[in-house]
Amino acid sequence: MAQTVDPGPDPLEVIAAQLDAVIESAPFGIGLFDVDVRHVRVNPVLVEMNGLPASELLGRRPAELHPSVGGEAELLYREVMHSGRPRRDVLLTGEIGSRPGDIRHWNASFFPVRQAHEVIGLCVVVADVTTEHRLTVALAASEEAHRRLAEDLQRSLLPHALPRLAGMELGSVYRPSGVVAAVGGDFYDLVELDDASCLLVIGDVEGTGPVAASLTAAARYAIRATAVRTTDPAELLRIANEVLLREGAPNGTCTVACVLATRVGDLIELRAASAGHPLPLILRRSSDGVEELGAPGPLLGVLPDVRLPVSRATLSAGDVLVLYTDGVTEARYRTPEGALELFGEERLRSVLAATASAGAAEIARTVETAVATFESGHPADDLAVLALKVPAGA
Repeated sequence: MAQTVDPGPDPLEVIAAQLDAVIESAPFGIGLFDVDVRHVRVNPVLVEMNGLPASELLGRRPAELHPSVGGEAELLYREVMHSGRPRRDVLLTGEIGSRPGDIRHWNASFFPVRQAHEVIGLCVVVADVTTEHRLTVALAASEEAHRRLAEDLQRSLLPHALPRLAGMELGSVYRPSGVVAAVGGDFYDLVELDDASCLLVIGDVEGTGPVAASLTAAARYAIRATAVRTTDPAELLRIANEVLLREGAPNGTCTVACVLATRVGDLIELRAASAGHPLPLILRRSSDGVEELGAPGPLLGVLPDVRLPVSRATLSAGDVLVLYTDGVTEARYRTPEGALELFGEERLRSVLAATASAGAAEIARTVETAVATFESGHPADDLAVLALKVPAGA
């Protein structure tokens, strides 16, 4: 009489039984699958994720239960069992068969189960990350809305068009850094006072985003409102300082340079004051030299009373006045050796000297292009440039 040999218990069942206590109490979904990717063991969390009782899961494949995401999961299961290499932190997205229309997101890891070096099944560990995913999407949308608000505020603070004044050629450029949600506080303004004079204002408010933009608006409109009764650059900046102090925003400091330009015959007379801002530069046609206008003063938004010196200069035909923010001179470049270089004022002076014969608008654009080339397409800060030139035929 032939004897039958008892094959003994299924090795995967033995392993599952040994792990039952751990599997049952785990705070995430755990499932064991055989080489045919059929459910062998499922813990209560995985049962809840599937939306079906354990009796309907055991012995069935994921693709039978959830045709879309289940089929994708099976491909990963078979890949892991075939290669013998685990896969960790795989994001799966889809809907389960018992809850159509409810898109869920899972973070899953897959581990081959071995006996005597032979892969006999698969262990799957799953965490439902739907809430985290939805919060991430909502946060990204909020950040995008925040960035757009800041950009809209920034655009509203720049002149829509430069005034046309006889005997003055004007040009400007503003370039945001391009960093998401990091709209800066650089600004410029041109205030036409009459047909022979205007105010040139350029500044940089500390910080980024809507707060910086609101402080920019406060400083800009304070200067515009005060210009109705006085055109003295020092007095304009003193009032702007008072407004910033009243705003009381944390780190609400601001650097500003203000220049009053008045046409007198064939000349342009300048009166300038600077509050912590890079000093304006004058490019002389007669010598191709570049000189600073004014003297440094304290930045705004810190001291209750600022006293700024007012400097004077005169522009002749062909001379150029250039105001700029530190986004120009502090533009950075990382050398192949790892050293950090700044664009710097000397490089700016060289660029200006090379464009002496250009118009005001072209000079401003040339400075921007030179900085962009230096940065190799990786701007770290926004910048603004404002140029005034006395036409050669004036």
